Amino acid sequence: MNSRIFAPLLALACAAVQAQTPASAPYTPSWQARHHLQLLVDHAGLALPLTHWPLPAAAVEQALADLPGALQANGQFTGLDLEGARQAVLRELDARRMQGALRLQLRSSAEGLTGFDENYTPGSSLQAVTAEQRVAQGQAVAGLTLAGRLGVRVEQAPNSLQQEFSGSGSEARYPLRLEGTAAVLGWEGWNLQAFSHRHWWGPGWQSSLINGSNNPAWNGVGLQRGSARASASPWLSWMGPWNFDVFVARAQDPLVVSNQPQGFLFSGMRLTMRPQPWLEVGLSRGLQTGGAGRPSGAKNFVKAFFGQEVNQNPGDPEDSSGQIAGYDVRVRCPLAWGQCAAYTQWMGEDAAGQLPLPYKFMSLWGVEQTYGQGRYRVFAEYANTNAYSLPWDSQPQFAGYINGVYSQGYTQGARWVGSAQGGGSQVTTLGWMDAPNQRMVKLHVGKVGVSVGAYDPRVDAPHGRLRGLSATQSLKWQGITWVPELSWMQLDQGRDQRASKLDSVRVGVTVLMPL
Repeated sequence: MNSRIFAPLLALACAAVQAQTPASAPYTPSWQARHHLQLLVDHAGLALPLTHWPLPAAAVEQALADLPGALQANGQFTGLDLEGARQAVLRELDARRMQGALRLQLRSSAEGLTGFDENYTPGSSLQAVTAEQRVAQGQAVAGLTLAGRLGVRVEQAPNSLQQEFSGSGSEARYPLRLEGTAAVLGWEGWNLQAFSHRHWWGPGWQSSLINGSNNPAWNGVGLQRGSARASASPWLSWMGPWNFDVFVARAQDPLVVSNQPQGFLFSGMRLTMRPQPWLEVGLSRGLQTGGAGRPSGAKNFVKAFFGQEVNQNPGDPEDSSGQIAGYDVRVRCPLAWGQCAAYTQWMGEDAAGQLPLPYKFMSLWGVEQTYGQGRYRVFAEYANTNAYSLPWDSQPQFAGYINGVYSQGYTQGARWVGSAQGGGSQVTTLGWMDAPNQRMVKLHVGKVGVSVGAYDPRVDAPHGRLRGLSATQSLKWQGITWVPELSWMQLDQGRDQRASKLDSVRVGVTVLMPL
């Protein structure tokens, strides 16, 4: 799954003739909108991959427009309010396109397990974004279209283990970020974009093992397919609805250990497809290259991209990079079984030598079910962030996300880029969602191997046996959305470190105001 597989797929994708899709800003739905989209995919035939965020907003709009005017559920699920689900997503898309927004989150300073559409900051934050601006296709010059928006965010330091702060940058007590900003140039169905945003790559609701919501936004440049429709190319039509995304970003990493290769480049690649209406498949890859004291430059980046000089033996040239890659699959149940699905994600090291596949997998397993005419969704998700974690592996397990090449670990802003429970953990999450009432409750049990949220190899952070509970509820009042939250988390080993504590209660409220 390293470049020896990704490179031919990229060549085929770029060679495919695309219908012109206007440029649009990246879109990651709220958890409520994702619930509605999944309902439409599973029961109305929505042609859209849903394990890959953000997608271009226009891709989601196109898929919704392609649905028939009168939606009917498959088989026996005639009570599902599919039209209500479509309208809920359209309202969110229209609001983000036509209005700016202000998001103020006031919360006590405490760490937590960050899931999909959740704020990673172990404290308060303030974010503002403008409405999206698009150059209409009729105004396009030489087939080029433009889109963009501006965003700014100030927050308490996201490194919950940090004790000392400097005045600015990644070491600041109140760092300033451009999260929500995007500048997009569209041409022949592809979006060339400069951005500051977070990702969610994978089918999980609580964890993404490769690129999730637990870390600050990546500031990068990338290329993404502007649509998600099935390709007209005979070489690619078998993929069904699909999207491809590749980007390069510079890490914002505070100093957590001596001789740390600060300022490394992170490159992410993901191909997501739905070859069958009941099946979604994702291929993902992440690379850490360069940084202070590490081999860098264009030649080293090319080596890393093509999987050369990785996992080197002692005495060989230095590793060109640290790499993680793997697969995920979501399978909808046969309709006779009900409104259910199962999913899994495997992420491991990109292999050295001649084997072009990752190995030493961390793994995630989940099942989900909707009921109450599609109003409620429940899920059970187990994530094991040890290498060799598959049930049939016989090798001794060891903590993932930590390696000798990048001593700060697989992090961004000192926070785990993958699962929020960090390396060496085994955590089960039970979740319940009430989408119309915008209410969610989650229960966490298991074991944390190193730390929750942030990572600093110098400290004995809280870890060990985990018990946790969280709940949120959205309310509308005076045209403003209020989202109170309450969470509790208990660990039994390590020592308290600033906002990361053995026994913590987090209370907060998020205020969402249109501008």
